[in-house]
Amino acid sequence: MPLSLHFSHIALMSSIATKTVAPLLVIGSLATLAYAGVCFALYSYQRKLIFRPLPDLVRTPAEVGIPYEDVWIPAANNGKLHGWWMPHPGSRKTLLFCHGNYGNISYNTERIRLYYSMGFSILAFDYRGYGQSLSQPIFSSVTEGMTGNMVDTLVDTMTDNSLTVPTEQSTYEDGEAAWQYLTTQRKLSPSDITILGHSMGGAIAIHLAHSHPQAARLIVESSFTTMQDAVHAKKIYRLFPIEQLLTEPFNSLSKVARLTLPVLYAHGDQDQDVPTEMSHRLYQASAHPKQLWIAPGVGHNDIAAVAGDQYKKVIQSFVESTQHSAASIAA
Repeated sequence: MPLSLHFSHIALMSSIATKTVAPLLVIGSLATLAYAGVCFALYSYQRKLIFRPLPDLVRTPAEVGIPYEDVWIPAANNGKLHGWWMPHPGSRKTLLFCHGNYGNISYNTERIRLYYSMGFSILAFDYRGYGQSLSQPIFSSVTEGMTGNMVDTLVDTMTDNSLTVPTEQSTYEDGEAAWQYLTTQRKLSPSDITILGHSMGGAIAIHLAHSHPQAARLIVESSFTTMQDAVHAKKIYRLFPIEQLLTEPFNSLSKVARLTLPVLYAHGDQDQDVPTEMSHRLYQASAHPKQLWIAPGVGHNDIAAVAGDQYKKVIQSFVESTQHSAASIAA
């Protein structure tokens, strides 16, 4: 081949290669930018993905036949928690209920009715940013000098009570505030208080029980080992470096081995949001005394509706079997 033709052939191949590779480089660069953009969005907005509060109360305990009192509980940084105190006449048993990441306390009335039917007095509360619970920046400045009725009116007129997006730490602080309300203001004995949490509330309940081993017992419903594990359970998120991006770890698995009070784990075998195996792992990592109940045919949110009678028997048996343990700790 003449040298001139050889160079022409090389030039032609180079031109073809450039035309082929250049678009691939552009596509690769765009894909990298898009991936980085999604990672940045996940990092920046993860709290809004984790915490999904709603401001409006859609139901009250009275609508399911439970007498109740609206209570306001002082919280960290001059915040205020809104809660429902539901006393059960003649009962010493009290349940401190920590709800999950969606909605507010009013989305849990059926679950609350089940617990109340077991003879528990109940304190259910909203974390700051949920329902009518308010954070310091607006609450303390706007409500200074107001009476209780005036505060209630203010809350009713607000269109968005999510004045701050919660954090893992703020939910722990709110759980602690609810505990202090029961033991200080209501003057209840810790040995009469059962701490219960559902889903994300289970992680808050575990943290609270770890801080207060003098509580009677702990019940954890449909909860996760860690937030990282819960995120990885959604296959789409496995594409991203969640471990590096996550700022709200909710690491219950690291705490349960140090629990000293009796714990019951309950989980539906049809849970599509939090895999059932997470309760198995929490149970395995926990010290005795401990129990695990897998509810047949139950999803993430319907344990009261689908298996209420069975669940009631499980909890009642758990409470009866741990009465001695609670009394020993109190002594």
